[in-house]
Amino acid sequence: MSDKTTKIPAPPPQVVPEPEVNDCWNQIGVWRNQEERCPELARVIHCRNCSVYAAAGRSLLRRPLESTQRAEMTKLLAQEKISEPIHTKAAFVFRAGGEWLALPAAIIREVVDMGPIHSIPHVSNNILRGLVNIHGKLEICVSIGGVLGIDRLERPMHPSNYMAPERLVVSEQESKVIAFPVSEVLGVIRYTPEMVRELPVTVAGSKAAYTRGILCLPDRDVGFLKDEPLFTTLTKDLL
Repeated sequence: MSDKTTKIPAPPPQVVPEPEVNDCWNQIGVWRNQEERCPELARVIHCRNCSVYAAAGRSLLRRPLESTQRAEMTKLLAQEKISEPIHTKAAFVFRAGGEWLALPAAIIREVVDMGPIHSIPHVSNNILRGLVNIHGKLEICVSIGGVLGIDRLERPMHPSNYMAPERLVVSEQESKVIAFPVSEVLGVIRYTPEMVRELPVTVAGSKAAYTRGILCLPDRDVGFLKDEPLFTTLTKDLL
């Protein structure tokens, strides 16, 4: 008895004939010379607005698939869909002086209008600004720019040179509340870990000590601050 098996040849792929299409747009349409154009163009302006052109497009989209195309689409649609979760976090972006900075949005409680900062008698340094009134309660006001060594920008005197109004940002960490003035607020943005790159080696001093990396946004690069050591420095001997 022979062990050979007879292989049944696979059926040839089904060839679906192309539907007959009246491609009058290639004969007397807008792509032909002026003398040969369809008289309907005087009414519809362009072949794309013609019912004949639209009907031809629908017939091409509704034509049956060939067997090879049907098998390929069936295989593709039968595959298990694997969705990878997108791990995003939130950052609060603001400008201090001439530099854009960011902090984790979780520690930001609110943003309020800039009000008077009341100095504390016999206390003077580049970090502690004084006290501010936040909804009837006095809170400590500090300077992030003072810690990072960022110079303050002089605001233009002429009203035509518009600059965003200053704001007070109220933050809270481990039940400690502080406020700090900012030159401009961009707001809360969502980001992924891939958007944060390492800090350049050219950055040194306080900026390097308190910055975890550069948050790359579509229109600007933002220094992403280390909130815990920065908050510790801002509240040292104050709270």
